[in-house]
Amino acid sequence: MKPEVIKKSLYDMVNVHITQDELKTKLLSFIDFQSEKGFPFGELLILHYKMFNGEETEEIYTVAAAVEMLILSFDILDDFEDDDFQDQPWSAKSNLALNATTALLFLSASVIRKTSFKNAGKAIAILQEYALRSIHGQHQDLLNRCRSEEDYVQMTMEKSGSLVALACLVGTALATDSAPSEVETYAGYIGLVGQINNDLADIEIWGEKNDLLNKKFSLPIIYLLNCNDAQLGFVRDYYENEVDKDVILTQQKLISEKFVQTGAVTYTEVMRKVYQNKAIAAVKQLQVDSLYKDLLLKYIH
Repeated sequence: MKPEVIKKSLYDMVNVHITQDELKTKLLSFIDFQSEKGFPFGELLILHYKMFNGEETEEIYTVAAAVEMLILSFDILDDFEDDDFQDQPWSAKSNLALNATTALLFLSASVIRKTSFKNAGKAIAILQEYALRSIHGQHQDLLNRCRSEEDYVQMTMEKSGSLVALACLVGTALATDSAPSEVETYAGYIGLVGQINNDLADIEIWGEKNDLLNKKFSLPIIYLLNCNDAQLGFVRDYYENEVDKDVILTQQKLISEKFVQTGAVTYTEVMRKVYQNKAIAAVKQLQVDSLYKDLLLKYIH
């Protein structure tokens, strides 16, 4: 999907629209850092634009870059809100980084508005609607109250699924006046599956960002906390602020073993498979060329 073209478009947007030199330098450094992870949201946008017979122009890469700009701003804000930005380029001088984030947010919609697409206004409306949905989900996540599977899935669909849906639906809107309902359905599941993958990866790594150490709730942790296992009483006590973090740190090996022994890992893997299958079923219902279906399925893993 030509990630190098998306990166060039990001550079062009900053160079053209940002005139303050220090701000421009900071934003370009953020883009360089983000580009190491790739641009999956921009790629999904372009894929959907082409899938619904949009004519390839340079402007579609500009819109893809604008959406990636929004995602970058959300990533930065998410790191600050989670106090998880120490290893990021925006960790130095947080006041300047937050101001740069504001620039990214406004520039994103402004760039799309200036394109020649017939449905540019509709695309901006989608961007704003689904970005706000994601913010709702993020706020729910920050409240850290999702202690059941149902609540956690709903929150994650809002927080992560809405951003994937945003990218897919903006690309679709620029190509056609009618988006199949399946697009929003599988997009939400793709976001959810991605977060479940993060949940599984997190419990294998003990460090400052570890969810359990930070008393956060993820699918495997929710399962673990609800297990009737006497040896896990101290973990439940930790979440109730009745024991210190040192107790958890001295029992890392036991906790890691319990994630496997209690079935927490298996449960989470099954949940991932359930939503992968739901996403695949929605993709298969699309009335589009099988080539595009195959490309979409690569994002469901």
